[in-house]
Amino acid sequence: MNGKFWKPGTRLLSEDVLLDKNALDEGSLGVCFNPLAQLSLNQQRQELPIFKHRTEIIYLMEKFRVLIVVGETGSGKTTQLPQYLYEAGWTSNGKCIACTQPRRVSAVTVAQRVCQERGSTLGDLVGYTIQFDNCCSEQVTRIKYLTDGMLIREMMLDPLLSRYSIIMIDEAHERTIYTDLVLGLIKKILKVRKDLGVIISSATVDAEMFQRFFDGPQECSILSVQGRCHPVTLHYASQPVKNYIQESASLCVDLIQNQRVKGDILVFLSGQDEIEQFMSLIELEHASAWKDNYRH
Repeated sequence: MNGKFWKPGTRLLSEDVLLDKNALDEGSLGVCFNPLAQLSLNQQRQELPIFKHRTEIIYLMEKFRVLIVVGETGSGKTTQLPQYLYEAGWTSNGKCIACTQPRRVSAVTVAQRVCQERGSTLGDLVGYTIQFDNCCSEQVTRIKYLTDGMLIREMMLDPLLSRYSIIMIDEAHERTIYTDLVLGLIKKILKVRKDLGVIISSATVDAEMFQRFFDGPQECSILSVQGRCHPVTLHYASQPVKNYIQESASLCVDLIQNQRVKGDILVFLSGQDEIEQFMSLIELEHASAWKDNYRH
């Protein structure tokens, strides 16, 4: 690829530049390959970019009431920050660390991962709460992942969130209605509860804007975490497509069946309907290709 790529709105590059076979053989077409898979879970945690900031994070949470963490995707913010604070004793008083997620799937999968890293059973030390599914224990759970909407529902019963010692708002850059409501209500709670700590984390958040919202640098600190776990190279289509779901499915099947990539392929879609449509197309494309190979 030689560092060249095409973006919509610019001049078109030739197909051999856009889909260079040597680049594809290296597994760089939107592929995340984990070279640390053979390490133990504890070793994998230590290899995350955020690990070297562990002591600084704990110090900042002791000194400031609000901490804004800006770090690239894959740096370990979502899974590691609650664990660092748990290990530092923020739940020793029997309270819990809450980490909000904008989507239900994220809350469940992240809780499962953290539970695996802690070596515990899901619903004990680590749990999650989403709509119609509460997998946690008030007596045992100390790290809790939940959606923004569920946290607002808890505020209706407990306006001061007295069960929690830390509230972490993850993916704050998405700025959903629930996220903004949570931020506004937490700002009011901070005026009453002097023992509550707040973390705002995101990959692309406007940190200075949030710092001003939480009364400036006297009350709020900013920490930037650099580094990415897995290098990802972006390749753009040479021309706009009529149906990007269809084209994405065809490309994925082609890359997998022709063994042009190593590792996994990550496809971003906007919702459940598109995901289900994409999976149906994948199955049809794969079945059709298998029949053609079988005939030959």
